[in-house]
Amino acid sequence: MDPADREKTAFTTPFGLYEFERMPFGLCNAPATFQRLMQRCLGNMVNDSLLIYLDDVVVFSSDFRSHIQHLEEVFQRLQQHGLKLQPKKCHLFQRQVAYLGHIISERGVATDPAKTTVVSEWPIPETAKQVKSFLGFAGYYRRFIPAFSKVAAPLHTLTRGTSVKGKSNVPIEWSGDCQTAFDQLKNLLVKAPILAYADFCQPFNLYTDASLEGLGAVLAQVQEGKERVIAYASRSLHPTERNDQNYSSFKLELLAMKWAITDKFKDYLYGTEFTVFTDNNPLAHLETARLGAVEQRWVAQLANFKYTIKYRPGAKNGNADALSRLPAQRVMAETAKVTAEESKDWRELQHQDEDIAQFHQWKEQDVPRPQVDLSPYMTRLCKEWENIRLKNGVLGRLTVDHMGLEVFQVLIPPQETHEVWKQYHQKMGHPSSARTLAAVRQRCYWPRMIQEIKEWTAACWHCLSAKAGPEVRAPLMSIKTSYPFEIVGLDYLSIGCPGEQYPCILVITDLFSKYSFAVPTKDQSASTTARALYTSMIQIFGCPERILTDRGGAFESALMGELCQLYGCQKSRTTAYHPQGNGACERFNQTLLKLLSSISETDQAQWHSKLPALLQAYNNTVHSTTGLTPHYVVFGRHARLPMDWTLGLRPTTQSQTLQGWAHQHNKTLSQVYQLVKEQSQKRQGRDATRYNRRATSVPLLPGERVLLRNFRRRAKGKLAPRWLPEPFVVVRQLRDGHPVYVVKPEGKEAPTRTLHRNNVRPCPLTVEHDAGGVVGRDPVTAPQDLIPPTLWLPGIVTGTIMHPTPQMQDVPAGPPVSSGALGQENEPEQTVVRHSRRTNFGLPPARFRTQ
Repeated sequence: MDPADREKTAFTTPFGLYEFERMPFGLCNAPATFQRLMQRCLGNMVNDSLLIYLDDVVVFSSDFRSHIQHLEEVFQRLQQHGLKLQPKKCHLFQRQVAYLGHIISERGVATDPAKTTVVSEWPIPETAKQVKSFLGFAGYYRRFIPAFSKVAAPLHTLTRGTSVKGKSNVPIEWSGDCQTAFDQLKNLLVKAPILAYADFCQPFNLYTDASLEGLGAVLAQVQEGKERVIAYASRSLHPTERNDQNYSSFKLELLAMKWAITDKFKDYLYGTEFTVFTDNNPLAHLETARLGAVEQRWVAQLANFKYTIKYRPGAKNGNADALSRLPAQRVMAETAKVTAEESKDWRELQHQDEDIAQFHQWKEQDVPRPQVDLSPYMTRLCKEWENIRLKNGVLGRLTVDHMGLEVFQVLIPPQETHEVWKQYHQKMGHPSSARTLAAVRQRCYWPRMIQEIKEWTAACWHCLSAKAGPEVRAPLMSIKTSYPFEIVGLDYLSIGCPGEQYPCILVITDLFSKYSFAVPTKDQSASTTARALYTSMIQIFGCPERILTDRGGAFESALMGELCQLYGCQKSRTTAYHPQGNGACERFNQTLLKLLSSISETDQAQWHSKLPALLQAYNNTVHSTTGLTPHYVVFGRHARLPMDWTLGLRPTTQSQTLQGWAHQHNKTLSQVYQLVKEQSQKRQGRDATRYNRRATSVPLLPGERVLLRNFRRRAKGKLAPRWLPEPFVVVRQLRDGHPVYVVKPEGKEAPTRTLHRNNVRPCPLTVEHDAGGVVGRDPVTAPQDLIPPTLWLPGIVTGTIMHPTPQMQDVPAGPPVSSGALGQENEPEQTVVRHSRRTNFGLPPARFRTQ
């Protein structure tokens, strides 16, 4: 190693600090450095008589005598460069060798059984990362596997979209197609054929085929009177290539031929004569065919090759056809009889209930309606005395549907009513309460059926989390202000693309006068925010009484807190995911974007230079809320604009003292403030009246169970639940009369969250959850079938049985990961390490240094 770089390899031992004098393996640059040394030593012999990969050197020769000469030359060069060979690791005069996972012999190239036999015991992958590991291993031998891309297609589907950090370790959904592809790849690897060496003095045969599944090609050559395979190749089609409107069969076959010749086997076929065999007869007449623009470009690429096209029927073109269209595996047909889990004996179930058994006895004996004191259940049942009949020994109600047809509704015992509801609601796609009731009433009846179905459907956990439900709209609350810069709102507006000089704008809006500032910034850091706020507003107009922001990191930083404490102003924030709490800033953001988009395209590249003029125009335009310009409300007079000079307008001048002007100005400002307050209150009142017409929210009480809106639903797709599945409990209302609540997760210790009423909805109790002591988990949220139950007599299907929800269990840790180092050969004649001359251990990494 270079003496100047030796100290960079220093390491500590119990005996002191040591450093390497020669390059060791283990350093990041060691493989490249060693490969450069081998290339310098044996470089001009590569591909002529040897191959090099780091410390693996394979010397090959056509006969024994030339092999001796090649070995002597290799030994001499190694000796000249000071390199040594380990005798135990040298294999001389071999007829076949294992090299980089392959067995190379006089017959050809084959896979190394020592490597491929490991595949037979390869465990089923559980994550996308493990699938990629298996495909990487198998892909190394893809030249030996016919139709590799076709066979591995189901496994490649599992790895799509997993390149993002953190997604590779997400569990995958292992299907039957994946298992079939996994097993087939393992078998093909273990039984891979031996590929022959190419003889460039003999012509090649190229077999191509294409289908909607992919492209396939086989390169072969007749050697010693027998055709032997040189290599296999295949690839899947791109989505646009699978479209029949874009690619006809002729075009696909031409694509397969072009891809095989100009891409996969170009190194074999360029400069040689070869024959292309295809099962597409029109392709054999390519020279006289009428081609489109795309096909003409492909033919132009093929003009550099010397080939002949021959037609071969598909039945005889099986070697290439199998690559693009594997024959479907023959699977024995399985006939499954779709039936109910178990047909219940409703006569027996009705007799198990005391009230229904008594009612059953009365109907069998044909007694008149009893007038004795009855239980509430029997009282409701007796109201249907005339309609309840016996049919095949089963009690039911005879009624008429909306079509005028008689319907016999089976009387369901109380212990079975909830199971029946589950069959018609959870097993049929969670319809609404009205649709569930309509389905049940076609076949079933029990007292209080309508009320119970509505209650159970309203408490269905899946419906609560997945469906939108009624819109939550809390009454509108307005912020009251009395003078300019009493309350100031801050917000960031992202305006530029990556690479812009100023990608952000800090927006500052006075909630009383609507006077606004817009400061271009290079980032949204706390220091940038504090500096812009101080120089743009505080330094000129003083510190406001209160600053209103969202929960952005720059606004919630310690630096902003110190700034507010230093100037004696309060700091308030909106609730999470509720930008309406800072509506003045949000509304000005929309106005500012419209102003910026109004400038010409040539000036938009330098929009920040046009920003002061746009702000002047906004602040000197009448605001719809106050009826005055923000500039007039703040300064008590109108700004003198360039148009005033054009129109010849002059300010009214009156000779008066400074004290007189101050008195008059103060009077004017007082009148302006009073007018603004009145106008703002009127506007806020009109807005609240219009908004509150659609207000639907009900105040929440402490201890009430609620669900929180799923704010990340957009990133997860349209099938993501609209409400988070974990229930929360209301702790308190932040302030009386304000629709802001403090909530915390139910049943566990966790930080509280402050949310607006619009982002919270009540969560009713679910009967089956509370009965089992587990709240908020529905054991039947994703039914495996959507087969509607059969309720024709004599039985009704009850579907799944409720089981208690298992508690969370600790996930066992995986096996420990061991790390080892490669053994070093003892070489006593040379010193590998020495005591370091450095006087200190150096600085720790930057992330560990204390400021």
